[in-house]
Amino acid sequence: MSILYDFHLHSEFSADSETPMEEMVRKAETLGLQGMCFTEHLDIDAPPDPLGSDFTFLDFEAYFTKAAALRTQHAGKIRIGNGMEFGMLPHLSGELSSLNQNYPFDFIILSQHFVDGMDPYFPEYFSDKSEREGYEKYFRTEYECLRQFDPKDYDTLGHMDYIVRYGPHRNQNYTYQAYSDYIDPILHHLIDHGKCLELNTGGYKYGLGEPNPCTDIFRRYRELGGELITIGSDAHKPEHLAYDFGRAAAMLKSLGFRYYTVFEQRKGRQVKL
Repeated sequence: MSILYDFHLHSEFSADSETPMEEMVRKAETLGLQGMCFTEHLDIDAPPDPLGSDFTFLDFEAYFTKAAALRTQHAGKIRIGNGMEFGMLPHLSGELSSLNQNYPFDFIILSQHFVDGMDPYFPEYFSDKSEREGYEKYFRTEYECLRQFDPKDYDTLGHMDYIVRYGPHRNQNYTYQAYSDYIDPILHHLIDHGKCLELNTGGYKYGLGEPNPCTDIFRRYRELGGELITIGSDAHKPEHLAYDFGRAAAMLKSLGFRYYTVFEQRKGRQVKL
């Protein structure tokens, strides 16, 4: 496996995971990873979750304390980072800036989870719109949200086409070309501001046959001059850690990418694929 760092992981500190951090660390060591970064969920002002999960709260003190203890226990074996997956809403840029001032994050993912107060994870999102309309609205919202955030406050855009995991026909009718008018502005924004695009292997796990975002988006990103990639499995359980990383590496290499980026104390470092 040529990808030795997993930079999108969840544990018991995320509302949708019950996995103790130490289990994820042990699994990462078993896989031979050199580094990992926990990126726990925080979706401030998220609407009530139908399943009862609370994504609006993250116990930062407990999170940093436990990760520090694990770093001591596993010193010399694996590098363990503290990150965050911050859910974008247009008015929350100030909240993220404040968090950056108060906590020593290694890495921050921005992700679009909600559109008009709804998560596309739930079928209700598509109840009053076609799949095409739902996808278009998602990408428009993602771009407009991204523009509200100071580039210094985040490092990568997470699972850019997250919505296709849950659409009525998922990615059966979805291509980069069909939505290029909405996707290209996002890619230009990341490139212009020196930000990374995440390759999230959750798409493979969900049976899409593609990562998130899809291969053709990475091809377009490369054509536009984009070079900065982060890689994460989006694992919430140990068995999904570093999911299909070999497949992801082969895809990136086929498009001409030779490096991916890992972070420590918000400073990026290029690692050869």
